[in-house]
Amino acid sequence: MAGYTDAAMRRACRCQGAALCHTEMTNDLGLLRADSKTWQLLETFDDEAPCVAHLYGSNPDSLAEAAARVAATGRFAGIDLNAGCPVRKITACGAGAALIHDPQRIHDILSAMRKCVTLPLTIKTRLGPRPDAVMIFEILAAAESAGVDALTLHARFTSQGHGGLPDLNLLAETKRRARIPVIGNGGVRTVQDARRMLAETGVDALMIARAALGNPWIFGEISAALAGGAAPDLAANADGHRDLGEISAAIESHMADTRALFEQTNTHQGVTPSAAESDAHLVAVFRCHLFRYLRGLKGSSYLRGRLHMLNSLADIRAAVAACLERESEYRSRQ
Repeated sequence: MAGYTDAAMRRACRCQGAALCHTEMTNDLGLLRADSKTWQLLETFDDEAPCVAHLYGSNPDSLAEAAARVAATGRFAGIDLNAGCPVRKITACGAGAALIHDPQRIHDILSAMRKCVTLPLTIKTRLGPRPDAVMIFEILAAAESAGVDALTLHARFTSQGHGGLPDLNLLAETKRRARIPVIGNGGVRTVQDARRMLAETGVDALMIARAALGNPWIFGEISAALAGGAAPDLAANADGHRDLGEISAAIESHMADTRALFEQTNTHQGVTPSAAESDAHLVAVFRCHLFRYLRGLKGSSYLRGRLHMLNSLADIRAAVAACLERESEYRSRQ
């Protein structure tokens, strides 16, 4: 999830029970050019493990060399190839979901990467470009013959983007045919979704992406439920809403980690940002997370339309406090 899954968000998810996290999607050519902004996408906290580097590109040689350089940092538990992103900017250069049309190229890329890295090597892809062109079985065969260690399948077609129902039947058939672990992805937003995907497909694990935005608790809730417990009562509120103090604490923690990540990244580049620069970066980056933490609460829709007006840390804290206060008043009347 470009623009979201930096080390600060990954820490929030890990603290709530995520077993394994991926970096933002990172371009191979940018890494080879030693572009600082590209390498920043792979910035990790010192205590961050395990973490998988998520790469994209279309050329076997450049992806192999990029994978080797990433592995040489010693900071990652694995390397993942993206062969499923439907965004035009990515597919226009033959990467992401554009690779779905060419299983042989996927094989060539993964084979080249496999020769250059000893870390676990995985691929994330989709069912095919559209419902009348199922490609996953050819892609699975290509990946297996190239020596990958696991396949993550977003059980939708490229044409669906992130909408529509995932095809659990095709996901189940992929798992049935696979000789490597298959990780299910797509449409898992609740404990019930997780149980259904596991029960109907037999996949080895679940990957959760968009549902974790503003809701890092989803990992712990699903893990607890799958371990035999009931879906957790949200902080024991009778109305089923999450405790407002818990939301506030999560926002503050995420913001602190966003600042820490910015300062760490600059330090690694020999730059010491001022407090004002750190604040400005935090505000710019955290706007996209803020309304997701507050969605569904009274006043959140009003806030969403005015995110561009939040220009300081004080503005963010005031907006959060106002939204939580309105929600508290609403709950007290129920």
